[in-house]
Amino acid sequence: MSLNMKSFTQALAKASAVIEKTVSSTVHEVTGPKAMQDYELLEQIGSGGPDLVWRLYVGRPRNKVTQMHNPEVCVWVLDKKALTDLRQRVGISRAAEEAFLDLVRQDAAQLMRLRHPGTTMAMVTEPIFASLANILGRFDNITKAPNELKDLELGQLEVKHGLLQLTETLGFLHNNARLLHRAIGPESVYLTSSGAWKLAGFGFSISLDQSGVDPTDGPAFHFPDYDVDDVVLPLQPPLDYTAPELTRKGAGGPDASTDIFSLALLTYHLLSHQALLQCRNNLQTYTNKASYLPNESFTNIPSDVSEDLKRMLSSDARSRPTAHDFTTSPFFRDDTQLRALRFLDHMLERDNMQKTQFLKAMADMWTSFDARVLRYKVLPPLCAELRNEVMLPMVLPMVLTLADSQEMVDFQSATLPALLPVLGTATGDALLLLIKHASLLINKAGPDALTANVVPMIVRAFEDPDARMQEEVLKRTLSLTKQLDFTVLRQSILPRVHGLALKTTMAAVRVNALLCLGEVVPRLDKVAIHEILQTLQRCTAVDHSAPTLMCSLGVASAIHKQMGVEYAAEHLLPLLCPLLTAQQLNLQQFAKYMHFVKEVLRKIEEKRGVVVNEVEPVSLDMKTMALGGPAKPNVKATGNGTDNSSWDADWAAPKKTSTRTALDTNDLFPENASPAAPSVASAPQTQPSMQQPFLSFEWPPPASTPNISTTTSSVSNAGAMTNTQTSEENDPFSNWPPRASSNPSNISNQSSWNSGSISSKNQSLSNLKIATGSSNSILNANDWTMRMIGLLDRY
Repeated sequence: MSLNMKSFTQALAKASAVIEKTVSSTVHEVTGPKAMQDYELLEQIGSGGPDLVWRLYVGRPRNKVTQMHNPEVCVWVLDKKALTDLRQRVGISRAAEEAFLDLVRQDAAQLMRLRHPGTTMAMVTEPIFASLANILGRFDNITKAPNELKDLELGQLEVKHGLLQLTETLGFLHNNARLLHRAIGPESVYLTSSGAWKLAGFGFSISLDQSGVDPTDGPAFHFPDYDVDDVVLPLQPPLDYTAPELTRKGAGGPDASTDIFSLALLTYHLLSHQALLQCRNNLQTYTNKASYLPNESFTNIPSDVSEDLKRMLSSDARSRPTAHDFTTSPFFRDDTQLRALRFLDHMLERDNMQKTQFLKAMADMWTSFDARVLRYKVLPPLCAELRNEVMLPMVLPMVLTLADSQEMVDFQSATLPALLPVLGTATGDALLLLIKHASLLINKAGPDALTANVVPMIVRAFEDPDARMQEEVLKRTLSLTKQLDFTVLRQSILPRVHGLALKTTMAAVRVNALLCLGEVVPRLDKVAIHEILQTLQRCTAVDHSAPTLMCSLGVASAIHKQMGVEYAAEHLLPLLCPLLTAQQLNLQQFAKYMHFVKEVLRKIEEKRGVVVNEVEPVSLDMKTMALGGPAKPNVKATGNGTDNSSWDADWAAPKKTSTRTALDTNDLFPENASPAAPSVASAPQTQPSMQQPFLSFEWPPPASTPNISTTTSSVSNAGAMTNTQTSEENDPFSNWPPRASSNPSNISNQSSWNSGSISSKNQSLSNLKIATGSSNSILNANDWTMRMIGLLDRY
């Protein structure tokens, strides 16, 4: 018998399909649902469905490729074992449990079949925020309620927008899908992570195309005539949101007005924050309250929707409006903010001209939106327009302004991903705008995005030739440097700040660069601070304008605080002191410079442990500095001569421990040798000769020898002096003061006279010089020595 190849191939295909189905079923039984295999469950975010039996979890795909396209999903989990335990505990039959599971399966099947954007949800769905029941305060079947759900209240604008989305979804179900939901309520409405309101809970739905129902048939759902607080495995929709025709016999065939009645009850609950028919699943209570609905005044809801609700809650199903009629209500139509949100919902469908007109008209409206509306309704469509280069100049300012009010978590999850491409490519005005909002990006972007995206954008702004860009980026750099790693700051930011300070021709840019350097000083090391000093030196060498000089002073003050007084004395004072003579400084600016210099000097005094004002006055003339120490204290003469303070101040007292001491004039010249000398300005006068008293030949005189000087030597303020002897040979100072030496080197090479040089033959007398009382007069050592020898020979 010949083998029919085609029949064999078909049989083989059927066998393969059976084997594949068997293996798939076996794997499912062993490893659990497919969602549990493909996705990793994270935290629970809410619950939903009939009596909130579904647990909603954040899921992450295990497949890396899938994770790139859908980083997060919502996994719906129903624990059948927990349902079985609950059924057994309360005494419900197994048939009731299976009936309930059939409702759940029908719900999932309808969700998979329907493809409207308001209902496209499966057991692994797009990310969900929570069910409407969770938002209204019901946390059943939630292990730990998220903080976002606690005390959450929806604003009226968000409620309006959500109700409008639900109404449009119902219109699609009734007109296109030909379905009657029959279980509209908080448990079947979900808010997605993007803020959209979507409908689920299709376990009780039926087709609108079914044939009419026999009037003798019973009600669609059976409800008890007593209160039921906790419904276990509900086999009927929540009675608080059910239309009356579903509770009585002979209501006729399914009608779309049934869902309109339920939508009206849900609308009232959302606007008034309380249910209109609170009956605790008691049919008798429900019937009594429903009979009074035509007389309800609805004073606690907006007036522009009360009339529509009365029509929607009519006991006559034929007089209720359709879903489309409700969308035309003044409650929706007359709200400008809602119309703006509706435009944003379909913004991608509009052309650039329409978008431009809309954004111009709505420029001042964004501030009136609450945070949730901005986060979920406004920013997502605007961020999508950032990819449109034509619309970027208009959209970017709005996105940045709205993002400024966002929390860091919301900014990083929603807004930053849309901004990252713009950060990498923006130029011109777009880059300038981003730099102006750099503090927003720096504070909210996070460390990874800061280093990878924000810093390169800042660097591009530094290198831009536009002075506006340079000035703006310098102003924003400070907040950036506080969060950057020192290596990145040292390598990427500081070199460009130095470059702008040195190369710019704009005063504003240089000033901002110097201010930036002063602000970052506390974060720098010694090498970086030395580079700043070099930049200051180069800037002040060519620019003595007051703003540059004052900014330099500010940087120096910051360095002083950071490095201490020693560093300031060594590096800052040499930089700042020459600037004190700059004529560009006004009185106040000069005073600030002087205050800084004096403050550094005061701290040096404190560190040395002395205060100059508390010690004896110090003469700063050349002779005092040559003698290596301060002058003797001022003393008054005890004789009849005039005050000789100038002479004593110029000649220091001899010290025993030094071989080179200043000559003491009281030991050389007796106190009564001469009267007071005239000043230098007066011509020398001839004095009558007097017998010279005995002079000691020992030099220097011993410490124990009493002072034999009895005459008063007078010295003028300039240090000039005359002697009473008329003979020039007897008085070596008869021609005092001597003429100033023509050799200028004599002034700079002052030294104390060594008394031992009189008898020393090995020392060159021509090299000896002695400082006199006048700072401008120096005696030649040869003249001095020869006159002293002649004087000693006479005695």
